Amino acid sequence: MVIGLLAIAAIPTVTGVGNAVSAQKRQNESMSKEQEKFHLTFMLRQNGKIEEVGQGVLVDKKMYLNLSDAPVQGYRFLGWFFKYPSDEGHLGLVSMVSDDPPALNWIFVDKDTHVVTFGGKKDTIDHVIGPWGWTADEKFLTLKGDHDSFVAVRGDDGKWSVYWDPEGDIEDEIDDEERCQPVRLRRRPQLGMESSYVKK
Repeated sequence: MVIGLLAIAAIPTVTGVGNAVSAQKRQNESMSKEQEKFHLTFMLRQNGKIEEVGQGVLVDKKMYLNLSDAPVQGYRFLGWFFKYPSDEGHLGLVSMVSDDPPALNWIFVDKDTHVVTFGGKKDTIDHVIGPWGWTADEKFLTLKGDHDSFVAVRGDDGKWSVYWDPEGDIEDEIDDEERCQPVRLRRRPQLGMESSYVKK
């Protein structure tokens, strides 16, 4: 009888510990996703169908699509999520921009031109710094919860750079598929293993 009462009394404690462990596990999984380093490729319409193309590179304060038919020499994007130091505490995005010397920059959107750019903390002030994130399937980069607001714009030099166009203004203004196309930013883990395929 006493053992039975002790067992019943222990149930809330065991349940509470189990819930705490589950919550910690979820937090750890989320943290590991935030800290997971990844490269970028792009989902872009080519030859009448959506294809995964190119690599994201950073150069001249822009994020470019390094494509076989429009190559761009730059630092290959290697980023991860990092809490931006502000009152809002947004999830920011950082990337290495140089190996020698090693340099890390914030990835953000210029509030005036809407170009996806990079720089130090002082460069980000008053611009769109986040929150960055990922889609439910963990494949695509999001900004303010949306992965379908990016466009690739071809400059006069033939190179494609990435812009954030949540209102569709850039696409409407250019109105030429040869110069502006919707694009999705595809996360490719540095270690080559999609986290959604990793058994947890």
